[in-house]
Amino acid sequence: MKRSDVAWLAGFVAAGLALRVPGLLTGLWRDEGSTYFDATAPTLAATLREIRLAEINPPGYFLFMRAWLALAGTSDLTMKLPSFVFGIAVVPATYALGRRLASSEAGLLAAAFAAFSTLGIDLSSDARPYALGALLAALSTLAAFRILLAETDEPLAPALIFYVIAATALAYVQYTGLLLACGLAFGAVVCRLALPTLARAGTLPTGVRTGTQPTRARVGAFLVANVAVAIAYLPWFPALGGAGRVSASWLQPIGPGQFPARLLEEIGYALPLDFMRTQFAVLLLVAGAIAIALRRANPAIAIGAVASLAAFAAETWLLLREPRYVFVFTPLTYVLVAFALVALYRACAARLAGQNKSAWGTLATVLGAFVVISLFAGIPAQSRAFARTMVHPERSGMRELVAASHAGFDARTLIVVAPDYLGPALGYYLRAFPNASVLGIPHGAHPEHFRCCEDAWRRPSLVADAEREILARARGFTRIAFVYDPGATDRGEIPYSRALELRAGLMRDLPVLSEHDYAGSLEPAAVTVFGAPPRS
Repeated sequence: MKRSDVAWLAGFVAAGLALRVPGLLTGLWRDEGSTYFDATAPTLAATLREIRLAEINPPGYFLFMRAWLALAGTSDLTMKLPSFVFGIAVVPATYALGRRLASSEAGLLAAAFAAFSTLGIDLSSDARPYALGALLAALSTLAAFRILLAETDEPLAPALIFYVIAATALAYVQYTGLLLACGLAFGAVVCRLALPTLARAGTLPTGVRTGTQPTRARVGAFLVANVAVAIAYLPWFPALGGAGRVSASWLQPIGPGQFPARLLEEIGYALPLDFMRTQFAVLLLVAGAIAIALRRANPAIAIGAVASLAAFAAETWLLLREPRYVFVFTPLTYVLVAFALVALYRACAARLAGQNKSAWGTLATVLGAFVVISLFAGIPAQSRAFARTMVHPERSGMRELVAASHAGFDARTLIVVAPDYLGPALGYYLRAFPNASVLGIPHGAHPEHFRCCEDAWRRPSLVADAEREILARARGFTRIAFVYDPGATDRGEIPYSRALELRAGLMRDLPVLSEHDYAGSLEPAAVTVFGAPPRS
């Protein structure tokens, strides 16, 4: 690395560090509460059982957190600190990937994307697997290209061993990591079959050495490494179906003809911009095509592009349609975006200098002008998105709710939580009150262990049955603290809004003693305190 590259990279790491530190103080929301209860289960078998029943991620991160929390304690800070470290490490890992696939300039630009990404900043303070998944994705992808593009006399064994370890760890940390590994294998095979044709057509960049192209032996070795990863994953493979059911229950299926738009939306999530995501997804695909036509491509970028599109298509089809699920793809997509922009810049500079007067050069110049205009036009929207990230409000209102209500959460109060997806965060902040009596709707006891059960929510008698159970249980208490989500709405196949129907029914039957709302950027919470029904 040149001294200037080291300085720039150090600056990006420092900026990323400064931007992520405030997120350590934002408290825990419901998914992070689930991490706590998964990782602190009484036994290892209990931890694995919780993950199989309720998680949409494999056990790797939670087993790591089990060991970490046993060592460091269970405060808000210690819960978030591992993701913070992993999120910072993504920045230099992305640089290394960009430098290996394209150039030091693309690597630095990709590292800047990683440092300033609002999604990366957010997930670096989330006690969930996503920052670790992105780091392992960068390392395993780097190892993959070390294998595929090795020089003729370069030994493959170290890279093969490293890839198997990193890719297996990734598969055990995040399910979408499996899609990335499959995409890389698919991309290697496709490009190996296509490169001879491209070479004969003269569309490979001039000066590309034969040793930098993926030979049949290197592709074969990479496929064998992926087989080893698959074998290592066999113990957890039966749990894949259960995770899919949990995820699909609250997501709308893709309607006829919607797949292309959904795919572009997913690609947009992984772009380093918060505005014009879909438009820029299309724009960058066009920029990539122009770069290839102008002979700015290379085999590594071709493999990466095919791998990314295959992974995004599979992820969209599997209904894992949220930014946190595609974050694992961002180190590679940031490199592809950086490569496209650097190539576009060089093409425009050559055209303006009179070195390339072809139609492709003219098109590149027009496209470059459009990119610049769009970026300037999007500065206000991007600034607002960045400002929202920098405000760092409480993620959940539950910390403030419990702190404000702790005097009332005594043995005389029945705490009802509805919907009980609020249970993990409430349970985390109630851990100082082990004798608190908590009833979850619809699952009853132990709502801190979230269970996504759409059948219970769709049961016609749910509200009436829940109200009868609350009134029956409350006869041994002096008041009822009804903790709920004030913005509860139906999501996917689950009518969560029925929790508000339940609250309205209780308000008709019981006296209201107090009401309070507590804001949260990811999880608002509210509590209505009722007087208990008179004893019969």
